[in-house]
Amino acid sequence: MAERKKTYRTYRRAILFAGVLVVLACGVYPLMSVTSDMSFCSSVCHEMGVHREELRSSAHAQDKDGKEIGCAQCHIPPGFGPRYMAVKTYSGVKDVFVHLINSPVILDRAALQISARRFVDDDNCRSCHTDLYRDAKGEKEISDIGGISHDAYLGKNGQAKSNCAGCHANIAHLPKFDRRLEVNREFAERVRNKEALRNAN
Repeated sequence: MAERKKTYRTYRRAILFAGVLVVLACGVYPLMSVTSDMSFCSSVCHEMGVHREELRSSAHAQDKDGKEIGCAQCHIPPGFGPRYMAVKTYSGVKDVFVHLINSPVILDRAALQISARRFVDDDNCRSCHTDLYRDAKGEKEISDIGGISHDAYLGKNGQAKSNCAGCHANIAHLPKFDRRLEVNREFAERVRNKEALRNAN
């Protein structure tokens, strides 16, 4: 009889624990989704406005399906699991701290570039770039040097020491100090044109 009561209590605790997890997930997931939305990131966090405008001028303004790319699509791991929760929680706490404690004027974008690249997961890139030897839409082949680099990334001729964002800098964001680089000429021109249009209004 005592053994049956013990088993019953164990089942009851397990059901209660599962219920608490479900309630937490039902509350946490919508909150995580809302705070990952592009409009939230760039309107509530005023320091993100410049990043949004750069993204909208970049080659990564839209995904392979023609939909606008948002912050979370690149900076938060896909799916709702432990990695998603860990990165989202860390990023959220860090961003709130920066928003409330630091002035956006003193944010050092050169230093931020290095840490930001760690928060662009290769799985996010590969969700659009399924064929690494063609563009995201599968229309154009990449350059010869790009092919060699991707061979290394895939382990075909050695092993690359970097993730996607480590090699592909300035594909979505372009701080002023990188606009002078020839590789960023078209991106820089689009950003400058949008800035001039905004300043004229």
